[in-house]
Amino acid sequence: MSDLQLGLIVVGILVVAGVYAFNRFQERQLRRRVESGFAQPPEDVLMGAAGAAATRSDDDRIEPSFDVGVRVDESPSHGNSEPPSQAIDAPLSGSSEAAHASIAAATEAGARPTKPVDAPPIDAAIDFVCSVEAPGPIDADTLEWFTRGVSAIGKPVSVLGLSAKGADWIPLPGTGNAAVVRVHAALQLADRAGAINRVQLSSLRDLALQLAERTGGTCQCADIDQTAKLATDIDRFCSEVDISVGCNVVPRSATVLPGTKVRGLLESAGFVLEPAGRFVLRSEDGRILLCADDIEGAALTSERLRSGPVAGLTLTLDVPRTHGGARLFDRMIELARQLAHALDAIVVDDNRAELSEAGLKVIRAQLKSVHTAMQAQGIPAGGPLAMRLFS
Repeated sequence: MSDLQLGLIVVGILVVAGVYAFNRFQERQLRRRVESGFAQPPEDVLMGAAGAAATRSDDDRIEPSFDVGVRVDESPSHGNSEPPSQAIDAPLSGSSEAAHASIAAATEAGARPTKPVDAPPIDAAIDFVCSVEAPGPIDADTLEWFTRGVSAIGKPVSVLGLSAKGADWIPLPGTGNAAVVRVHAALQLADRAGAINRVQLSSLRDLALQLAERTGGTCQCADIDQTAKLATDIDRFCSEVDISVGCNVVPRSATVLPGTKVRGLLESAGFVLEPAGRFVLRSEDGRILLCADDIEGAALTSERLRSGPVAGLTLTLDVPRTHGGARLFDRMIELARQLAHALDAIVVDDNRAELSEAGLKVIRAQLKSVHTAMQAQGIPAGGPLAMRLFS
């Protein structure tokens, strides 16, 4: 090896080491800046004060285990966002020492817009909110420009306008000739596709600042650095509880289940066959309680059920999106057993092992712990925040 090659190798090593050291320095500086904001209670940019959000490290993650007789499918995981940037207003993140005094405080303290007519919810506990107040009515062309801009961010943004003639909040676009003097735009921090990132946060903030400049008004936005960390914390917690439990009904002696009988039994139990090819049991308010699918993943169409058999059924319960916990789980198991009795089948896990009472008892306890954890974070299972975060 020549001296030149050796020198280049040494220089390369020094460059890599320098970049690594600089990144570590930047990370420590960012952490100090974020933690310095924890002492101050966050402020709801809509109407009032908001509470702190919980933080949790990767080392604290405890994934519930459901390998004792009942199938567990992890829903698409909440991904993590990249670290973020600059500040404009009050932070939304909470102290790591207050991990359980979290989103619930923000939900209780944060006032919602007055009379949001058919509008998507805005909640500073899980939304990045930018508020623009103009000195007079904002013209329709400017509103159209703003709503068109936020639609290009890549994530759903809820936009509300305060009527100039009253205290009604109007969803935008679609206000007709109604004049508005204030605009709230809210970007949800996380869903099952993952957490929002710094680019999306900055895009909404920049549009809000431009709107304020165009109208001669003022702009308030939540702090981007703190909000990005809050998004990561929410996403991390959601990934820990984002599970579904299921059980399978398979033939005992025959090789298949008769399709027409399967449909009749499920419909008599309250299930409805939906266009996607699955049976769904809904509550009175339309929320999904349980689902029944083909065990092999094929669509259960009317034609298929009428003309052919089914290899087996899988019943599933989406844990974070449903109330009831262990009670609904018991209902699912009882329904599976009734189907099995009527179809000369058995209820098994994914390994085709018959379910045991001991295993079911463990599942009930773990379901209770998941729902308790969600309640402690201010995201009750099946509640409005959970329905948004686990969408």
